[in-house]
Amino acid sequence: MPMTQADIRSFYQRHWKEQSDGAHTTGDLASSSPIEDRVLYPLYARLLRDLAVRVDGGRVLDIGCGSGRWIRFFLENFRPALLRGMDVTPQSIELLQRWHPTAAGTRLEYRVGDITSADLSVDEPFDCINIANVLFHIPEVDLFTRALANLARLVAPGGRIFTTEYLPRCAMRTEWMLVRSRYQFEEQVREAGLRILTMRAFGFFANDPMGVDGPDSGTRGYFHRVRTGIQNVLNSPLDATNRTYFIDLFAEIERALLAFCGEHMADIDLPAQKLVVLARGD
Repeated sequence: MPMTQADIRSFYQRHWKEQSDGAHTTGDLASSSPIEDRVLYPLYARLLRDLAVRVDGGRVLDIGCGSGRWIRFFLENFRPALLRGMDVTPQSIELLQRWHPTAAGTRLEYRVGDITSADLSVDEPFDCINIANVLFHIPEVDLFTRALANLARLVAPGGRIFTTEYLPRCAMRTEWMLVRSRYQFEEQVREAGLRILTMRAFGFFANDPMGVDGPDSGTRGYFHRVRTGIQNVLNSPLDATNRTYFIDLFAEIERALLAFCGEHMADIDLPAQKLVVLARGD
């Protein structure tokens, strides 16, 4: 049965506590595909610089900060004046206060907050807002609409919002996600007073193949089988050298596919997840 936002919140309340309790180093907090990280991180950093987003010396908000994936990304690549993590679960905030309490040269803050809340406070606007892998976990129409409206209030004039989306031609509902079609997403973004500025495709096999339309018995099935095979390799008893080799190889395959497809298709048409940049519509 498809999960509601409340169901997803309850899962992560347990998950972040278990992850924090079982971690011995920050490496144990990783919750994303290492292949996706290899491809996405340099692409994201380059896009931030190409768009001249004020991250160094600016105000950055990470919504859905979880176990700190993007907190670590921003601290390792930039020096924001303020980096605030916000999550709907207190367990995430407790985890980050334990594992990332301070950062040299950056004011680091963590707050419990719900981007779908009607009374979400906006004490200061942000130059850069990261809301990766969050919006498609808000299946309810009213809550999704409110989340976009809050983003429009939170972003500073000239600021940018970065979200990860799939944008297939047809909407798809899974147990965990409501993946809105590109047409639904664009319309609801516009109604919130925002616009899509640009996007970059970044992964075919390191994440769910929700960018591929149709049933699992068709093309999506091929993508599922490749992804499963890659995960089986990484889950096998590899030593550190071989594990690094395979991660690098699979990441290079992703880059090769992205480069070839990018010469023949627009990013929105690629069967991949996309890093989408939103700006205020005014």
